Amino acid sequence: MKWPWQSAAPIETKDNSTSWFLSLLSAGVNASGISVTPETCEQSPTVKAIVTAISRRISVTPVHVYLSTLVDGRQNKERLDKHPVERLLMSPNENQSQAEYWSDAASSLVRYGNYVAIKGQGVTGPIRVLDPVRAGDVSVEQDRSTRALTYRYNSTGYSRRRVHHVRGPARNYIWGDSTIADCDQAIGMEIAAEQFGASFFGNGAMPSIYFKLMEGFRGFKTDEEQIAFLTDFKNKFTGKKRFDTMMLPKGMDLGTVAVENEKAQFIETRKLVRTVIAGAFGVPPHLVGDLERATFNNVEQQDADFTINVILPFVKLFESAMERDLLTQDDRNAGVIIRFNLDAIQRADFATRQAGNALRRQWGAISVNEWRETDGQNPISGQDGGDDYIRPMNMTVAGDPQPKAPNESNPNNPVGAQVPLK
Repeated sequence: MKWPWQSAAPIETKDNSTSWFLSLLSAGVNASGISVTPETCEQSPTVKAIVTAISRRISVTPVHVYLSTLVDGRQNKERLDKHPVERLLMSPNENQSQAEYWSDAASSLVRYGNYVAIKGQGVTGPIRVLDPVRAGDVSVEQDRSTRALTYRYNSTGYSRRRVHHVRGPARNYIWGDSTIADCDQAIGMEIAAEQFGASFFGNGAMPSIYFKLMEGFRGFKTDEEQIAFLTDFKNKFTGKKRFDTMMLPKGMDLGTVAVENEKAQFIETRKLVRTVIAGAFGVPPHLVGDLERATFNNVEQQDADFTINVILPFVKLFESAMERDLLTQDDRNAGVIIRFNLDAIQRADFATRQAGNALRRQWGAISVNEWRETDGQNPISGQDGGDDYIRPMNMTVAGDPQPKAPNESNPNNPVGAQVPLK
């Protein structure tokens, strides 16, 4: 007798159980019976929400090339609009827009723990194209003596200089670890629960059915007759016909196997798994639909924590990899850097943002044009005071002589008036 899960003929190996187990691992099947891979993981609603939240945030974040210098001992950043890498990041390749490129790159980094693109250089030397490749199709080899890396894609080997590789933490220090692979049990459990719920309610929430044969049942004359009866019964009680009526043969009764979702902790299990998956990615619960403990105030704080604790680490991975792979050594020596501008996704509501800018303007921290720039408005001319900094007249530097009190000869300079800082 063979069980339903047994194949017709066993695999001819020296250790059949070992081969079966290895094949199970290679297929990504875990204890839930679900194959979880970076390609299939988004069947999990929680993983889908996480990948969507991170990739969308990064796709709308501006990224630019700057020259970082020291002016009077303080760091000064000057945007390099004409730098070749600035133009490259604005248009990475012919098939993807800038937003599409960063959305796909972030998705790959979240799911695989790696993002890989082949660099295409122009005739004059600068990199002109970043051609993304599927991280699952890439393998990395390291020479034991020279420690040099070779990336293999479609049977072609690429040296480290030909590849732009962004990775997360790596246990082997070369290839990033996939959170999907490390948490496949929890993800598989959620997918299995999702499939069970869909099947259960798709059947009208009706329990499983079995037949009880009692005294007086004459039996089926042939196997074909039994199969025909079962087929007819399935046709009567599937799809839209599941609430029809049907006569049973004499001596046959109908029994049900009920799965009590309340006792099985179906809802509680889904909530727990959702929280576990969100925790593995470090994502606030409200971003994956868990609003049980959310309020208006703490959701805003959780959103800020998401930017600081999730988006910022991913952004830093991209920045450091781009500076290593896209900039020349002369660029790095000169202080050229690549930075995402997270201000675009950290802005508060309009009233709070304007109140903060007004406070900074009052104390001389920003000019009118810097204020207007944060709101996406064009600057005004310097003659109209666009680049002037102001501060209250009653504020002085410690140790300086006290300012003279205003008098009638200077009526336009009352106490507390704000004057431009030259």
